Amino acid sequence: MRPADVDDLVQEINCVLWEKADSFQAGTDFWAWASQIARFKALNQIRKYGHERLTFDDEMLARIASVAEKKIGAMDQRRDALGECLNALSSAQRQLIDLRYASGHTIETITESINRPAGSVRQTLYRIRLALQKCIEGKLAKAGGS
Repeated sequence: MRPADVDDLVQEINCVLWEKADSFQAGTDFWAWASQIARFKALNQIRKYGHERLTFDDEMLARIASVAEKKIGAMDQRRDALGECLNALSSAQRQLIDLRYASGHTIETITESINRPAGSVRQTLYRIRLALQKCIEGKLAKAGGS
């Protein structure tokens, strides 16, 4: 499969997800639902390329899908832990994180808006990121996650 074919497949998967969005049940696992659609589209694409040299059988695809589901689950756990840790920040810390990452402001624009030196902003962001990392790792360890 060529890189352009992969891009086409991703585009097709996104189209199907968009078309079937009404069938998604709110409150259920979005990633599981989307992964299943992606899996079927990928299987169909692979069957089309069956004549090419490198193909995967259904067992291999199932193993790949299983690993992908586990990785997605771990990412969901990390995202949830991050949300909890962000909520535990002080309002000043949260404002700084939001300015830098949610709004995408540069250090320079942040320094102008909060009237602090650039070195101070960089150091504070560094410390907040370290605190978030420790918080996330602690929550994951407590939950038995990765």
